[in-house]
Parts: sequence; C-alpha cells; structure tokens
Amino acid sequence: MAVGAAGEPGDDRAIGRLVEIAGRVLASTGVLTAILYYFGYVREQALFAYFGIDLGTVGFTTTDYLVLSAGPVFSPLATVMVAGIGALILHHLLVHLLRDAGSRARLAVCVALTVLAFTLLTIGAVSLRRHADNAVSGPYLSPAALGAGTLLLEYVAEAATRYGVARGGWSETLAVTRAVRRLLLIALALIAAFWATANAAQQHGLDAARAVELSLPTRPQAVVYARNRLHITGPGVAVVRLGGTDASFGYRYNGLRTLAHTKGRWFLLPAGWTRDNGATVVLLSDSADGVRVDLAP
Repeated sequence: MAVGAAGEPGDDRAIGRLVEIAGRVLASTGVLTAILYYFGYVREQALFAYFGIDLGTVGFTTTDYLVLSAGPVFSPLATVMVAGIGALILHHLLVHLLRDAGSRARLAVCVALTVLAFTLLTIGAVSLRRHADNAVSGPYLSPAALGAGTLLLEYVAEAATRYGVARGGWSETLAVTRAVRRLLLIALALIAAFWATANAAQQHGLDAARAVELSLPTRPQAVVYARNRLHITGPGVAVVRLGGTDASFGYRYNGLRTLAHTKGRWFLLPAGWTRDNGATVVLLSDSADGVRVDLAP
C-alpha cells in the first residue's frame, strides 16, 4: 500500500480493530462478571481480615459478592472510561500528525512511542514481582502501566505498518506475528485488569474497615439478651443482671455494635474495639437457644 493512502478516511481502520478487540475482551459479559466477583471477594476479604475474621466463616455467595461490588466499582470504571476517551482524542491527533508528516518525522514518532511502550511494560513487569505497596509506580499506576504499554506497543506496530514506517522485512515480520501479538495483548490486558481490580478492591476494603472502626461509637446498638451468662467481654461492653424469676432472659449485654449479619449469624464488635487493643469479635447464631439480639439506635 502506498504511503499516500494514509490520508484516506479509513486509513486507521486497522488501529480501530485493535481497539475493538481490546474492548470486546474487557467489556464482555463473562469478563465483567468475573471482575465484579473478584472485586467483591477481595474487598470483603480485606474488610473482614482487618477485624480478624476469615471470610470463609461469613458464608457470602457469588450473588453477594456481585452485589457488594456494584457500588464501589463505579468509580474505577468511570476512571477507565475517561482514560479511554483521552486515549481516543490522542489517537485522532496522532493520525492527523502522521498524515501530514514526512517519513523521518513518522519514524521519530514511532520510535518515541516504542520507547514509551517498553518503559511502561518494564515498570509493569518489575512491579508484578513486588508487593503492591512497593510497586515502582504505585498500586494503581503499575497495572495501568502494564496495560497501557501492551496496547501502545501493538498500536505502534499497526501504525508503523499503516504509515509506511516498517518496510520490507520488518513489514512482513509484523504481518506474520500479528495473531501472536494480539493473543499476548489479550492475555496481558486481562492480567492488568485483574491486577488493578485486586489493588483497588483491597484498598477499598481497608478504607471501609477503618471507617467502621472510627464510627463504632456512633453506630446502631446490638443488645444481646441471654438466658444464661455468656462470655461476652470487651471495651465498652456492659452486662446487666435482669431480675424476676419468671423472666425469659437473665442477662442483657449492652455496648455492642453490628459488623455483619449473614447466614443466620451475628458478627458483633464491642463499642470500644480498635485493631490494637486486642478486643475480639463476638459471633452469635440466630438459632442459639436462649439468646436474642435486638437492634437499637
């Protein structure tokens, strides 16, 4: 194809197909459902682990994880959409630039974008071997660097072929390896998506747990009535002996707050609970004989 053909309205269709492939993979129902489930699972795992609770004891279902992730995931998705709009604007500006540029300018642009792509890929690859807190560019930018570097490298390969920068043997090599490149593109894009999801979900879960800890004194009360004395202790918990021989319950426990109620079990926290004071979570079952949990403002 002649270089001059780059000026036609459809000259960037190959690049458009690249964007379409990435969009179909990341926007498919199966991938979105998996990301939502993974986000909900990692978020709840981080939240309950903050209080020393193994998530397996909570008994959430797949539907629970999907529902719990629906609200928090809107902000990251909106960020991705805004970034996609920005990338689309840059793409059209670059197309306009390359149409009117000479061969040397086109070569310089492709080389610069290639260097940038390899830099982003290096940052992402190095960060994969580190803990999120020690990542080269941070827990959010590192997976973004991996995904952006992968997309940008394939973008440069398509642009170099489309605008005549890659000629002869280079052009043939790029054409032969296109299928393999796009397979790797899909794989790395999925890795980056789930990596970013894990980092964002874990941070969101920790933030939610810290918010619960700080707001415990003002949260609604859980009042526990028991026929027999229970071993419920903790900062802020008070036990009251109820009078009367005909009373259904002999003890009342105040100063508890609800963390969660699921699968017929209450996860209660003392009002003075902190991560550092050694207080434990109170676990009560709805089916426990002689125990009742009431809620109050």
